[in-house]
Amino acid sequence: IGSPFALQNTVTTGIVSTAQRDGKELGLRDSDMDYIQTDAIINYGNSGGPLVNLDGEVIGINTLKVAAGISFAIPSDRITRFLNDSLGKQNKGTQGMKKRFIGIRMLTITEALVEELRQQNPDFPDVSSGIYVHEVVPHSPPG
Repeated sequence: IGSPFALQNTVTTGIVSTAQRDGKELGLRDSDMDYIQTDAIINYGNSGGPLVNLDGEVIGINTLKVAAGISFAIPSDRITRFLNDSLGKQNKGTQGMKKRFIGIRMLTITEALVEELRQQNPDFPDVSSGIYVHEVVPHSPPG
């Protein structure tokens, strides 16, 4: 699900080849993660989008395309663990926690923002909370 090449509201399909592709097999030397391998098409605009199963459950975040028909996603349990760990550190008031630059400029979703975005795109989804990625910074990690 995403907007590859600025084509809005795009869904691609694919088959999961394995749910445990070792990051080291992908040339990621310091990786301690297993990736989900799929043949779903991942391009600029839908990487970072959800990988869902037939029940509509998010099972991963589309991350990497190696070649046509060979793409990878970070498993959702790994993302959940990362977010819980980060929240735990934040709640403990951990000093010296590094801020990470992820290369996007975002806006908090408000009613006014949704109305403005709907004027530009009548198909903008009906959302009431979250963030809107306003810009991907050129030459940044996702750019």
